[in-house]
Amino acid sequence: MNICVVFIGTNKYSDFFPGYYKACKDYFLPSHEKTFLVFTDQPEKEYYQNHDVIVNKIDHVGWPWITLHRFKFMNSRSDTLSKFDYVFFIDADLWPCKKIDDNIIDHKFDFIGVQHPGFIGKIGTFETNTKSNANIFDSQYDLSKYRQGCFWGGKSSEIVKMVDELDKKVDKDTENDVVALWHDESHMNKYFLQNNDRVFTLHPGYATPQNGYEDIKSKYETMMVHLHKDINEFPRFEGVKK
Repeated sequence: MNICVVFIGTNKYSDFFPGYYKACKDYFLPSHEKTFLVFTDQPEKEYYQNHDVIVNKIDHVGWPWITLHRFKFMNSRSDTLSKFDYVFFIDADLWPCKKIDDNIIDHKFDFIGVQHPGFIGKIGTFETNTKSNANIFDSQYDLSKYRQGCFWGGKSSEIVKMVDELDKKVDKDTENDVVALWHDESHMNKYFLQNNDRVFTLHPGYATPQNGYEDIKSKYETMMVHLHKDINEFPRFEGVKK
């Protein structure tokens, strides 16, 4: 099958691509053809000049807009996404480290997500602000799984529908001066809750932090590593920067 891997990297995150590219080529569904759909503010970088890389220029914007708008970036290339069998978004700093084979796609589910390692056996931090389109109080949902926004994907036809819908919902929140608690992750979780019986949820070893979380590492095989970064160099989760 043809697999599309989506990479978003601006500013310092762009330089994660060489290691990311090699790790994905070596370990992520290695028996299938992969194309990397890249969104970056540095398209001229030599490491993007490969036959299996499609580069799209975007502007670097501050936190959280660079992550909140990932659905918008992907939606802008829905024509390209539609050409693949499966599409996966993988964070720039989440690198596969062991062979990830067809068991993640060899099933009846339309979507693939990963259980957040910080919320094993407890309810995650879903959006509860009723002004946001990501809020969970508009219906009854199974809250037993909270998926991390670092890694998700599925059948291309379904991902195209998903990013189109979430792009619009994020825009509507923005119009109403609302930012979901965990940005794109909040919107992704709401969408997966609405389609819960169509989501194949991987264990948290597919989102293992490089530092700490020893209990997770002892219970689940580490398949993908979230690289440790200096928060001063790579600021995240600091609220809305206006």
